[in-house]
Amino acid sequence: MNTWFLFLYSVPLILLVLFFAIYKYNRTWLITGFLLSCSIASFMIIFFIQAYFSDSRILKTVSAVPLIFVVLFLLYGVYIFIAFLFFNTHIVLKKEKRSLKHILTLFLGVGLLLTVMLPRFIDISVFPQTAVYIIYSAYGLVIYYLLHLAQFSISIVLCNFSRPLKNQDYIIVLGCWVKDGKVTPILARRIDKAIEFYDKQKESGKPPRLILSGGKGADEFCSEAEVMERYALEKGVPKEDLLVESKSVSTFENMKFSKEILDRESGGRPYKCIYATNNYHLLRAGILARKAGLKINGIGAKTAFYYLPNAILREYIAYIYLHLKWNIAFGAVSLAAGSIAISYFMGLVAS
Repeated sequence: MNTWFLFLYSVPLILLVLFFAIYKYNRTWLITGFLLSCSIASFMIIFFIQAYFSDSRILKTVSAVPLIFVVLFLLYGVYIFIAFLFFNTHIVLKKEKRSLKHILTLFLGVGLLLTVMLPRFIDISVFPQTAVYIIYSAYGLVIYYLLHLAQFSISIVLCNFSRPLKNQDYIIVLGCWVKDGKVTPILARRIDKAIEFYDKQKESGKPPRLILSGGKGADEFCSEAEVMERYALEKGVPKEDLLVESKSVSTFENMKFSKEILDRESGGRPYKCIYATNNYHLLRAGILARKAGLKINGIGAKTAFYYLPNAILREYIAYIYLHLKWNIAFGAVSLAAGSIAISYFMGLVAS
């Protein structure tokens, strides 16, 4: 029995090795979060099975505590999550101005609450059978995207463990909205993070040059890059260490136009580069960097905890939009395939 369990424990170990291999190669693949989750989940499952068949009272006791939490999560996790989303919305609206981007948690909370409660008030059995099968498939799709959101969030956390070496030639600082010609707190944290890295590298050698990237929005009277440059100069960064990219109006263009500057400034020679942004933005920024031809990692500035749920939801929506055609096709195929599978299964049960 012990030999058999040793063999089973090789599964989470293999998954963990795969995770580290892929994470080292590319921190912006969502499969890293999936592999780590599968490694932990498979380890826990094998551990629970081993404890169940074991004669050791200590092993049974140790396994009981996490098992209780797992059972409670499966039974009440969605209700706890909904309550958290409503509570977070309340906190955000107390601290931030009322806007659509600040109530995404409210929309998700209401949507999940309706999804959970509607079957208790509506008898779906009176609907045509085809409609019932589609509804059941839709529930499966909701569960899939909730799990996908969880993996997306885990991957964001993993991106924040990146610790670039202090040997960089450039740091791309990603711009965002400026107000009345001044940097917002979110943008200031991005620049400060880059300057912090700049100062630490300067202590041990040649500092990197900062590429301040951001164009002029419709509601801005000057480019984000110009405002960022003034801020960086006020913080003591010499002008010769600052490069300005003022054409971009999206994260992808930040990366694309910054790469043009990098290629020009380096004169075709290899260069080392990272990017600086907020911690919740690291994953999607890295994905878009690779799309623009930059295989680089980033450093993330801290964000207030209460702000993170809305920020991560906004990032996830942007990620889904980035692969919108694929997600539409996946949703349609899933609903159709799920309906057919449920219909087939119900036919087997009835026969």
